[in-house]
Amino acid sequence: MQKKRGYFFILDAVLGLFVLVIGVFIISSSYFSAPQTAQVSFLADDVLDFLANTKISELNNQYAGIGGQLWLQGQITEPENSLLQQTGEFYATNKLDIAEKFIQNVSKGVVPEQFRYEVVMEGALLYPRVPSAEHIKSRNNTEILLTSKKITFGILNKTTSSIWGPYKAEVFVWER
Repeated sequence: MQKKRGYFFILDAVLGLFVLVIGVFIISSSYFSAPQTAQVSFLADDVLDFLANTKISELNNQYAGIGGQLWLQGQITEPENSLLQQTGEFYATNKLDIAEKFIQNVSKGVVPEQFRYEVVMEGALLYPRVPSAEHIKSRNNTEILLTSKKITFGILNKTTSSIWGPYKAEVFVWER
């Protein structure tokens, strides 16, 4: 009789442990498959904040910074413009190819590789101007596509007080 009692206690303990392991597995697997909306949301805001708050004069970039290729060509003339303002100026003067390459250069290393992003000004796609089929498929199939928006404006010519904007700038970010 003592042997049967021990057998039932061991069987009960093993069954209880099995139920606990299955419960932990179900809870942890549902946790890992949850989309990371907070990370994507923060990234969308961070990219737009970087573009809006970083000035050309603060940028260490051989293409877009002071003394860089665009500066030497006369495409960038105002060091106090933010990156977003400079993008808006390129958009206002219909230099869309330069705007695309500018965004690509200044945002290099800002967005982690597992994410894709687009920069839109007044509804016009500036980066990438001509998205690849893979880019479009990734955007259409993503579970989370978040955007961040800001208004930007600036001065084209200080002597004539010629201005551009205000334009609505948007950054769309999603996980590949």
